[in-house]
Amino acid sequence: MTVEEKLKGLGLAVPNLEDLYRTNASGAHYISHFAVQNMLHLSGTVPIKDGKLYLAGVVGENLTLEQGYEAARYSVLTTLAAVKYALGDLDRVQQIVHLTGFVNSAPGFNDQPRVINGAADLLVEIYGDRGKPTRAAIGCRGLGGNACVEIIVQLPTPNGDPHHGARPSGHRHHRVVQAAHRMRRPAPHRLGVDHRCRRRAQPGPLQLLHGRVQ
Repeated sequence: MTVEEKLKGLGLAVPNLEDLYRTNASGAHYISHFAVQNMLHLSGTVPIKDGKLYLAGVVGENLTLEQGYEAARYSVLTTLAAVKYALGDLDRVQQIVHLTGFVNSAPGFNDQPRVINGAADLLVEIYGDRGKPTRAAIGCRGLGGNACVEIIVQLPTPNGDPHHGARPSGHRHHRVVQAAHRMRRPAPHRLGVDHRCRRRAQPGPLQLLHGRVQ
């Protein structure tokens, strides 16, 4: 059974990375993921459901621990959108190496690890031991957009090749990535995801230039 089939069996689905871009009007400068040697570093992701921030709020104040746990699961789905875009296939993941989770916490709330269990448990459900990371669970007072959870993941790239199967055909940014690779520049590959992206002023496919979506 594939990873996406397992997710479907759980009633979950991985969102499309480009769709996440189109529903976000922010203009922050960053990219969703970048490979250094054989490691894929991902930007932080928050829980998104049906294209919108899911379960916004403060855990221990207006959200319960169980709601925080659920939000952490959806943060993983947003992360997997970038992983799928980078690797082309979620089954190519060899190991989740590290997971850092931030929990928007009320004063005195100290169950951050149990909230981030939502993310780690889902990774183990779909990947088994390959999904069991080293991790940290950190409480904070406030996250962007009033998200209740944000996670950051690192994982190795198969055979040290982050480009394989990761370039959707028919999009202009595919040619930009190829040109950057030929010129031996750090390729601004892939789209940023963490809710701070902006749409092109004119209709048409997204274009990626030096790590920016315009």
